[in-house]
Amino acid sequence: MNESDKYRSFDDVKCLWMKCGAIDYKICDKNFACENCDFDKQMLSGLKIKGDVQEKIESMFGIGQHTVSFTHPCYHFCSGLMVRNFIANNYYLGIEPYIAKFIDKYSLLKYSNSNDNVKKGEPVLNISNGWGEVNVLSPFSFNFVEKLEMNNVFSRDLHWFAIIEAERFEILGNSINKRVYFDKLYETKLSLLNLMKTSEEAGVTMYDGGAIIENWSDILGKSTYKNLLEKLFSGDSI
Repeated sequence: MNESDKYRSFDDVKCLWMKCGAIDYKICDKNFACENCDFDKQMLSGLKIKGDVQEKIESMFGIGQHTVSFTHPCYHFCSGLMVRNFIANNYYLGIEPYIAKFIDKYSLLKYSNSNDNVKKGEPVLNISNGWGEVNVLSPFSFNFVEKLEMNNVFSRDLHWFAIIEAERFEILGNSINKRVYFDKLYETKLSLLNLMKTSEEAGVTMYDGGAIIENWSDILGKSTYKNLLEKLFSGDSI
C-alpha cells in the first residue's frame, strides 16, 4: 500500500463499478485510470444494451480530458454547476453540459427565489417536469448581476443561465479538480449503463404513434430519474 493510501477513506478507493451498484465489492488498484483497467473493459463488454440508447449515453459522456478546462477562466463544482470568468469578479454561471443533456426536454427551469444575494448552500435553481422537481443549491456565495432568459439554457448547448459577481476565494475554495470531475462523470455513465441492463423501456417505441422514447424519465422511470438528477446536482455518489 502506498503511504498516501493509508489516509484515504474506504469511499475514496472504491471501484466506480462498486459505487454505481453494479458489483458488491472491489477496490480500485489502477488509481482510477479506468481506460487502462481490464476489469472495466470486461464489465463494459458484458452489458447488453440497445444500440440507440448506448449511443445516447456515449454522446452525453464522450468528453475527452483535454477538452475540459480546470484552470482560469473555467471552474467546476460538485453541485453540477460551473462558471466562466470574463472580467474581474464577474462570471457566467451555468449547468455542466453533460448534466444539461440529461435533463428532459420541456423541463421548466426557474430561479429558486427573487433574491440577488445568494449564500453557499442556498437554492439557486429549480428544475421541474412531470417527474417532480429538483432544487439546485449554490456551491459558493455570490450576487446576481443579470438573470438570463431560461428558455435559452438548452438551445444550441447554451448552458449559462446567469451573470454573477463572486469573490475569487469563493470560486477557488469550492471548485473541484480534474480527477474528481472525471470520476463523477464516469461513475454517472456507469450508473446509466448498469440501469439500462434491466430497463424494458430503453429505446422502445410508444404505442400511441411509434415515437421513440427520448426522455430519460421515460426510459428510467420517474422516481429513478429524479433520484439520479438529485445526486448529480448534490455532489453525492451516484
